[in-house]
Amino acid sequence: MDVSYRIKQIKSIKDKDLTEALDIYIHTIDEGSETSTIQIRDYIQNKYNDKREMFFYILYVNNAVIGFAEYGYLPQNEVLLIDYICTRPRNHTYFYNFYQMLFEDICRLLKKKNYYIKYIITELSLKKDNDNKYIDVDSNYYRQLLTMEGFKILRTPYYQPYCNIERKLSITDFNLVIKPLINGLFPKTYIDAQFYQEIITDVYMNHYAAWYEKYMNPKEVNQFFINLLDRVKKEFTNKIEFDDVTLVNCALYQKGLCQQVSAENITLKKKRFYYAKQWIMRILCVLFSVATGFFCYLKCFDSAVTFFCSVLTIISSVIALGQFIKERFF
Repeated sequence: MDVSYRIKQIKSIKDKDLTEALDIYIHTIDEGSETSTIQIRDYIQNKYNDKREMFFYILYVNNAVIGFAEYGYLPQNEVLLIDYICTRPRNHTYFYNFYQMLFEDICRLLKKKNYYIKYIITELSLKKDNDNKYIDVDSNYYRQLLTMEGFKILRTPYYQPYCNIERKLSITDFNLVIKPLINGLFPKTYIDAQFYQEIITDVYMNHYAAWYEKYMNPKEVNQFFINLLDRVKKEFTNKIEFDDVTLVNCALYQKGLCQQVSAENITLKKKRFYYAKQWIMRILCVLFSVATGFFCYLKCFDSAVTFFCSVLTIISSVIALGQFIKERFF
C-alpha cells in the first residue's frame, strides 16, 4: 500500500480545505486550550506585521485532509513555538511525519530572511480531576510523543493565558517544554533565572499579548501580561533542573493516571511549603524522642505515659523514614 504525505501552508481564508482543517483542530484540542477559529481566520487573512511570525499548515495523507498546525516564530530569542499540531485520528506516524515536515518547511522559509531556530517550545496542560489525575487527553498524548524528540520539561512557574467565558484574560497551570537545537540545556543542570525570564517575556509579550491586543483592549492586555510576568518572577526558585519529558509506555500515562511521574511545576511557595513540612517532621521526631528519654530518665514508669510517648516516637520516626525513602528511591 502506497501512502503519500504532504503539507501546505495556509495563506488565505479562501483555501478550500481550511474549514475541514479547522474542524479537525476544534474537535482535537482540549477544552480551554483552544483559540477562537474566528481569530485564526482573521490572522491568516490580515497577515499582521508583528515581531513574531505565524505559520498555519494543513496535513494531507493520500490527498485527504488529516491535520492542522499553528506555529509561531519569535526572532528575539530564536524560538519556534508550537501552538497546535493536530491530526485526526491521533496517530504516532501522522504526528511525526507532520512534525518533521513542518520543521523543515519553516526552517526553509526562515532562512530566506536570515532567521534561525535555537529552541522549539510548546506547552502541556496540568489540569487535574478530583482524584488528582491529569485529564487533558491531548497533553497526556504529547508527553509520550515529545520525549522521543528530546524535549526538556521546565518545572518552573508557568501559566497559559486564555480568554475565559466572560471574554476576559485568565490563566491556568501548564508545563513549558523546550527542545534545544544548540549545544546546551543538559539534563540535571539548573535553569538559569535570566534565561528563563527572557524566554518567558518573549512568549508572553511577543506571542500572547501581540495576539490578544488585536481583539481586546490593548492597555488592559499589556497590563495583564506585565502583572503575570511579575508573578512568575516572584514565584521562580533557584536550583530547578532541566528534566527529560519522561517516557512511560503505558495506557495509564496517556490517560493521566500514572502516579509514578510528576510534572508539577516548582514555585517558591511550593518549595517553602515542602521545606517547612520537612522541618516540622524532623522537629516532632526530636521532641517525641526527647520526651520519651526524659520520662524514662525520671523513671516515670506510669504505663499510660510511657506507652503514649513510645507510640509517638515510633510514629514520628516512621513518618521521617517514610519521607526519606520516598525522596531517595521514588
